[in-house]
Amino acid sequence: MQMIISVFVFLLLGGSLGCILGWAQKALKVEGDSRVDDLEAMLPGGQCGQCGEAGCRQAAEKMVKGELAPNCCPPGGKALAGSMAAFLGVELSDEGEDIPVRAFINEDECSGCGRCFKACPFDAIVGASRQMHTVMSSVCTGCRLCEKACSQGCLEMVPVLDQINTWQWPKPQVA
Repeated sequence: MQMIISVFVFLLLGGSLGCILGWAQKALKVEGDSRVDDLEAMLPGGQCGQCGEAGCRQAAEKMVKGELAPNCCPPGGKALAGSMAAFLGVELSDEGEDIPVRAFINEDECSGCGRCFKACPFDAIVGASRQMHTVMSSVCTGCRLCEKACSQGCLEMVPVLDQINTWQWPKPQVA
């Protein structure tokens, strides 16, 4: 009998605390800027830190505040920068515009240590431990984290050349 009473006391206690927590979640909710969530959804989400921030959420918060330019995300490229600038209603500057690059591993010098493989947030590098690694250029965003992690010096960033699958028609200019 005493055990049944203990069970009911704990059920009552758990239910009442659950109700209090549910009420507190709704009553004490802090409203955030929905633009931050929308910008974070636009960003690649690799948390590469190339923009100078710890992650994509922090970069989106600074963009909304106007402390960070929309073209701060190298993996996103020009298309992402243009869409973020249009979303924020700001003019996109061409300042600091880089040519797109991709990682390239010199397979003769690669020892297969795996540091580049572990550093890539986009899983663009494939290979096994103590084996030769290679880069899937269709997945590589050019974030340069693998280049920093490579202790052998066998990884370099090469420009993306215009090919049939990367070439774009120039957009017409309005006079």
